[in-house]
Amino acid sequence: MIGYLLAILSSLFFGIYIIPKKLVKIKTKYYLFYMSLGFVIMSLTVYLLTLLIGKNNESLFHPVLILVILRGISWFLASNLFLISIDKIGMSRSTQYKNLKGPLGVLLTLIFLSEFKVTNVFLVLLAALLTFTSALLFTIKKDNHKIDKSGIIYAIVASLFLGFNALIQKYITNYGFIYTQHLYQSITIMGVSFIYLIIKDKNLTTLKSIKNKDKILAIIGGLLYYFATYFNTLAYKQLPASIAFTIINISGVWSVLIGILIFKEIDFKKNYKRISTGILLSVIAVIILLFGKN
Repeated sequence: MIGYLLAILSSLFFGIYIIPKKLVKIKTKYYLFYMSLGFVIMSLTVYLLTLLIGKNNESLFHPVLILVILRGISWFLASNLFLISIDKIGMSRSTQYKNLKGPLGVLLTLIFLSEFKVTNVFLVLLAALLTFTSALLFTIKKDNHKIDKSGIIYAIVASLFLGFNALIQKYITNYGFIYTQHLYQSITIMGVSFIYLIIKDKNLTTLKSIKNKDKILAIIGGLLYYFATYFNTLAYKQLPASIAFTIINISGVWSVLIGILIFKEIDFKKNYKRISTGILLSVIAVIILLFGKN
């Protein structure tokens, strides 16, 4: 039961860590750099703290940790595309298309990590299908305006990278790496973000002109993301990834609620039937997954 609670907690943080992006007025590439800085600060702090209190016996050098670099790069690409999608079609809609990563991640872990041996494949796939259907129900046009199709494409491509990212994360977690994994991932993301800025801007003078408020909000986004991926990793230690990942994918529900209640992206009164049905399907999916582990 602890694994299920950790997965739900992770989904909550995955739902709220993107809120700061809606509050800043800077380009995605600058936001990602400062967000990655927040991620590094939190990862390094937790790593050192767990060393001091004797809760961290992880090695800093292990062949499997090379995969963390791939995970960091895939996450950077996915996040860059996802945040651009948010700017184009809104937080609530982009999250639902991004959540196509759910069925993809489930299939990858069932096949490549042989999780079909320890899960009820039928129930897991049914839950993934319900979660995906829930996402489709949340895909609502705004006041009869056309949705920017490029935003949809960005979110879908982001989901492909995130599905691959989930497979790597679970594989590394199976080796017992938590704090080292987060530390290396955050450093990789910040390094890639820095290189990307140099390539795009040729210099870093623009970083100096960004308002402190926007910098702080982006860093807060990185801190929130740390907790999302931290609880995600702990859930992976307790549950098969195919189950944990499907539950974590319910972050789309939180994003929709935030988009409706805070940013008024969707008119709830006009679409309450679709939204209510979508939330109900997500809850049913979680209940089904309670019986998904053999």
